[in-house]
Amino acid sequence: MKKLLTFALILMLACLFLDKIGATDMHMQLDGDEIDGPLEWLFGLVFAGGGLLIAALALVFAAVVTGVILAGVGMVLVVVVACCVVLALALSTPVLLPLLIPVAIVWLLVSRNRRQSRAQQQSL
Repeated sequence: MKKLLTFALILMLACLFLDKIGATDMHMQLDGDEIDGPLEWLFGLVFAGGGLLIAALALVFAAVVTGVILAGVGMVLVVVVACCVVLALALSTPVLLPLLIPVAIVWLLVSRNRRQSRAQQQSL
């Protein structure tokens, strides 16, 4: 399926290109003068392709600038959220002090049990 799709796409582009090469109804005006002759289609293709290239470059540049701006805004938002968390913890410390006392007692008991079990393992 991929090979058939690729072949169909190449065939379609070749037909479009050959249609533009053989087109005799293409008229191009540059600074009010009509350009004609055997290479008028070439000038039309070059100028149209140049416009598309400039548009593609402008879109890429806009995407890069947008990405940089949004990344900067994201970093600022991360810093603001971190500052809010630190501020909330600092303001809630006096309220959490009664909760920290039982946590400290449990931590002390667990660490004492670990020390005793480590001492028993080393004596064996």
